[in-house]
Amino acid sequence: MHMRFVAPAVLVLVAVLFGLAPAAAQQAGRWKVAEGREQASATLYSLNTLTTGTRTIDYRPALVLSCEARRYPVWRKVVQLRQTVSGDGRAGVTIRFDNGGAFGEEWVLAQMGRALQTDGEEQIARLTRARRFFLSWRFGVFAGRGEAVFDLAGIGETVARLAKTCGVDAP
Repeated sequence: MHMRFVAPAVLVLVAVLFGLAPAAAQQAGRWKVAEGREQASATLYSLNTLTTGTRTIDYRPALVLSCEARRYPVWRKVVQLRQTVSGDGRAGVTIRFDNGGAFGEEWVLAQMGRALQTDGEEQIARLTRARRFFLSWRFGVFAGRGEAVFDLAGIGETVARLAKTCGVDAP
């Protein structure tokens, strides 16, 4: 009779350990950090979703901050997309921090047009001073606009951790 209650108890324990713990961990720290030898990156998914051109798949653009001690410039900011952005190697983007005014910049098209990239310490420093980051872009001449909104909670600690791993100063 005692064994009859052991199996369900074990199943409940396994569900708690493998089901609830990862969900709680994802809520506590949304930045996903990967560290290597003198290089590190942190990924944060946008608050909003975008739909691919076929309108069948919704996805969240990802903001990836990285540092690499042997790369110049050391710091890089990338927004990864699933839908390709058309262009000649560069794309105009519109940026806004918190409730400030919007302004335009030119970013590099990377990863075969599926990422918008900009390098430099100042790019990361601007993020660390903000709570929210808005980015919009055109997918192409006759295509629509994309927009990603990122809640930057915890960015100061995340950038400090990346800098420590890379052995460089935080911006």
